[in-house]
Order: sequence, then structure tokens, then C-alpha cells
Amino acid sequence: MKRRFLLSSGLSLAFISPTLFAQETQSTAQRPLKRTARQLNEKQTNEVIESSPYSVLSTCDKAGFPYGVPISPVRDGDHFYFHATGKKGGRKEDNMLMNPNVSLCFVSKNNVLGHCYSVDFASAIVRGKAYKVTDPRELVHAFDLILAKYAPSNSKNRNDVQKKVRGPHAVVWRVDIEHIDGKARAAKEWIHGKTAKDLVDTCNSEWLQGVK
Repeated sequence: MKRRFLLSSGLSLAFISPTLFAQETQSTAQRPLKRTARQLNEKQTNEVIESSPYSVLSTCDKAGFPYGVPISPVRDGDHFYFHATGKKGGRKEDNMLMNPNVSLCFVSKNNVLGHCYSVDFASAIVRGKAYKVTDPRELVHAFDLILAKYAPSNSKNRNDVQKKVRGPHAVVWRVDIEHIDGKARAAKEWIHGKTAKDLVDTCNSEWLQGVK
């Protein structure tokens, strides 16, 4: 029996077994963005990603328990790199070894518009699969990209010392991109180089006009 039939029949959700919903939909991964008026194009979404100071990596273990943690990723074409400590027992790494499906959440701005009960935001969600980098050449490439983004003013000599001392203890992960969605409240008023970070007051609620 389908969910829509149960609902149209006037049956209470309290009496519907959760297994019926699981049988109808096993995953929400392929659902399109619901608020299409706020959807960003590829160029705008990339701007949000590049303007975000960090990302939240979401993982999940075999038992279904989620775990989110901030990371400092760098993009390289169709994938992202980020580093981890490599210490045994970390939830982030163990989750990715159990289940490679991950998501990255980028937020380049989050301005609360209290006067119109809204938020001026710009965000992007990346879905993909995470793999530990083991190839020595790829490791060097990933470390160089990470250093270029997050330590651009450091000398090569300083970076070489850091890589020599700490490099052997660090681990690099790669997220191969499968899907990206970008979203912003001010999507219709998007201005390149501005909207991804600067405040845009989108308060246009007719019922609030003239109300103090």
C-alpha cells in the first residue's frame, strides 16, 4: 500500500508502519532541490565553495549513526582533498572506512534578517565518496594544494620542513564528487563577486510593509 494512498484515505500517520515508508523510498539521495527559485548554477555554486572558510564533513557508520565535523578542504577538479591526523580510533576516519558515502556542506554567508524573519544565506552541498590517498605522488600533490590554499604566504623551505616532520603522521583523504547543489536566498539577485559573501537584504514580505 502506497503512502499517498494511505494519506488520501484519511488514515492517521500514527497507525502507519515505518516499514511501509522504507519499502517505498530507500534513499533520498536523488531528490532534486525543492526550492528551485533559490537554486544556483554551477558557476555560482563554485563561488560559494571558494568563498567558504571551511566545510562540514558528514559521515555515517554501519549502525546508521551520523557524525559531522569541520574540515579544511581544497578542490582539485572533480574531487576534494583534506587532511586528518591518522590516529587510530577517530570517528571521522572509521566512519569513512565503514561507509564511503559522505557529504560536504559549505556556507559562505549566514546573515540573520531578524526584521523579516529570514536569513540571507549562500550554501552548497557536495555528495560523493571518500577514499584514503595511498599513492605517494598523489599525496605530495594533495599536500601542495592544501598548503597553497591555507598557507599561501609561507616559504617553500618552511613548508618542506613541515611536510618532513608532520607529513609522515598525517593522512589525506579524497572525496570524489558525485553531485553538487548550490542554494541562496538571493539567487535571483546574484551578482558575481558580491552575493556569495556580502549582505543582501531580501526582505520583501508584503504583510510586513509599514509594520513597526
